[in-house]
Amino acid sequence: NAAFDTAKVYFKAGHEALRSTGWEGDYSTMLDLCSDGANACFLTGDLDTMNELIDEVLSKDIDTVEKYRVSEIKVKSLHAVGKVNESIDAALDFRRQLGLPAPQKKSASKFTITREYIRVKKLLKDKTAEDIANLPELDDELYEMGQRMNEHLATSVYLVEPTMYPLIIFQSVTTSLKHGLNSSSSPAFARLGMLLCGPFGKPHEGLEMAKAAELILERPGMRSSTSNTIFVTQTFCYHWTSPL
Repeated sequence: NAAFDTAKVYFKAGHEALRSTGWEGDYSTMLDLCSDGANACFLTGDLDTMNELIDEVLSKDIDTVEKYRVSEIKVKSLHAVGKVNESIDAALDFRRQLGLPAPQKKSASKFTITREYIRVKKLLKDKTAEDIANLPELDDELYEMGQRMNEHLATSVYLVEPTMYPLIIFQSVTTSLKHGLNSSSSPAFARLGMLLCGPFGKPHEGLEMAKAAELILERPGMRSSTSNTIFVTQTFCYHWTSPL
């Protein structure tokens, strides 16, 4: 944290130096100062300054993509302080701003969950763990951001609206299968494995998804969610079929 404490001082100094004409005169620098400054404030617990910087960026008439960094910080910080419902709202809203589908924030019926599961099942067909791990890399910036928001959403809805959890996972897996893999794909397939092993009663299929998640981690640039992925696969998947 010491490095971020120092960084925060420099971000603040740069922001104050450009404040009066920054957005008009040096737009990209001002965006970086606010976005990276908000992150430094979040990591050092200065939430008041963080919120000021986030609100400053969100109030500007700029492309939604350029608001991604502060939007993600907002989602994470709301979750961190226990405002889980607000974190969910912020993540869902940002996905919609990107033009990506987002489920309604309400309990999902068994029919809806089953319907979405069947759609994912059709996409998976007979793909093995190796087939999934060898899918092309995601190269669409909008979907990349949407996948990251879904990764945060999965953690939050699990706590307060668990019937939404399968819908978020199915959406993330569908994006990976249709558009390619990114670092959010490994926890998505790990969580799909968890669902298959537990609620859906298909432990062998779930184990294959868990293996796919771990194989994805071996690809370059895919390790940012390693701890999350391994926690899910080792805690919720392998014990169904492997000797204790």
